[in-house]
Amino acid sequence: MVETLHIYTRVSTSSQEEEGTSLVTQRELGIKCAKKLGFKHRVWNEGGQSSASDNLVNRPILTELLTQIDDGKVEHLYVWNTDRLSRNIETWGMIRLKLISNEVTLHTPTGKQILSDPATNLMIGVMGEISQYDNQLRTERFRLGKLKRIREGGWMGGPPPFGYKLVDSKLVPNEDEVPWVKFIFENYASDMSVDDIRTELLNNGVITRRKKPIWSHGSIDALLKNTHYGGFYNYRDNKSGETIRATCPSILEPSLIQSANGSRKKRSYGRVGNKRTKTSVKKYTYLLTDLLFCTHCGCRFGGHFKKSQTSYYECLQKMGKFKNTKTDRYIDCGSNRNLRIDTTDQVAWDTVIDVMSKSHLFKERVKQETLGGRSLQQSTIDIKKIKKKIGKVENDIAKITDSIVNLNTERLIGNLEHKDLEKVIRNLENHRLALETEKEHLVKEMQQETQNRVWIDWLKEFGKRIDDLRDPSLTIEEKKRFLEGIVDRIDVKSVDTQTHELKIGFTFPYVGDTLVKRTKKSKSSKTSVKGGSKTKRVRVNLLKKSLGYQRENVFIQ
Repeated sequence: MVETLHIYTRVSTSSQEEEGTSLVTQRELGIKCAKKLGFKHRVWNEGGQSSASDNLVNRPILTELLTQIDDGKVEHLYVWNTDRLSRNIETWGMIRLKLISNEVTLHTPTGKQILSDPATNLMIGVMGEISQYDNQLRTERFRLGKLKRIREGGWMGGPPPFGYKLVDSKLVPNEDEVPWVKFIFENYASDMSVDDIRTELLNNGVITRRKKPIWSHGSIDALLKNTHYGGFYNYRDNKSGETIRATCPSILEPSLIQSANGSRKKRSYGRVGNKRTKTSVKKYTYLLTDLLFCTHCGCRFGGHFKKSQTSYYECLQKMGKFKNTKTDRYIDCGSNRNLRIDTTDQVAWDTVIDVMSKSHLFKERVKQETLGGRSLQQSTIDIKKIKKKIGKVENDIAKITDSIVNLNTERLIGNLEHKDLEKVIRNLENHRLALETEKEHLVKEMQQETQNRVWIDWLKEFGKRIDDLRDPSLTIEEKKRFLEGIVDRIDVKSVDTQTHELKIGFTFPYVGDTLVKRTKKSKSSKTSVKGGSKTKRVRVNLLKKSLGYQRENVFIQ
């Protein structure tokens, strides 16, 4: 019976093209050896599998071959080099034991190896140790080369983040993807739901980095956490524990990143005292959800849209979903009824418009802006002051960046513990982002003169604009933008089972102010505004569909 030479071939993915080690070369040498011995041959081709994690999990062909050896079906095995079987000393030891116990003869280009012979076994063991050492050297050279590449601004490896592409192994903005990164951040910061963002991406044919047409919640969340868009990323070397802060081109304004970060925190948690309570992500746009607060527990109100039923605002703490960990009891909010959205929106909107239409303070502000206040002309002195502030902020940013680099150095020489370093660097990065935001605001302030023209044009039409704001066809988004600059918050209190009281807090004392004319003895301007309050109370009757409220001229000083 003709013997069979079993030929095992494998290459490391990183050395596929190395001369003399290709799969074809290994196969041809094995077949040549079989012919020389007068054997038949069978090729076991593993293909390209790295030896970096050589534990047989990623080696199905070798696993099957070893099973055949255990079953006594293999007597002769050919490999181009023993490191083709394994460079891992533990795995190689296990394979040698199988070959010896099953009396398998090992063939290599240098000849036949009888592993049961002590001298041959010793030599094979030494060769295995050398292969292991060579593999470690190769891995270390690759690691050090990678760290050097990252320090010099090169990419750490793998696919680039969405929004970037690789040019000469460095990250550069991808012009096709950058607008969609901004779209995701801007709309997330504006409280668009993740589901709506996903729908827009799908409708516009935007595919993920992995070429998927549908974005998952996890993909969008990972993108929002990505620091690359702010101009840096951290790479941690697992062996040394070193963390390298690598720079890359930023594609988003710091204020937008900070705004999106704030939105993530707001969506994830709402704080009531020392309790964290989960809040919901908005799927629909509600006029007052960012303004309504429960006076009973301090939590925000969320909106509940019902197609066939009445939609309502509800305290997020009210449903008894959250336990007190000390008493093991559900927290009870004193708000005993929900608010109808249609009635509450109308009450709050009509009250705000009524206050603003009567406010002398707002009208005087209109007059001053229209006639040419400070915002119409930015003096040279003011511009110089802003430039000086920008220079100081830039200097602080540079110092913080240097501090981060120095802290990494301190940790490497053993002066700082790793945990301490992580905390310090995280705080420095947050401070750097805050400074970048401050710089951005200062730069925008220098450009405010032209932007103010839009605001002034609106102020010139103040009287007409108030009438426009009473137009029922006005969209929720338009109303919401107006309220954001006028109202600070609205506190909600349950009066009885049928009534809620809204305490509307304005950003300035617009409520009930008076216009005082100049007397003959006064050297001040012709008129001045006095009095006024920042708050006004109004009650909402829950039993009526609309106009179910009573206004109370109660001013809270």
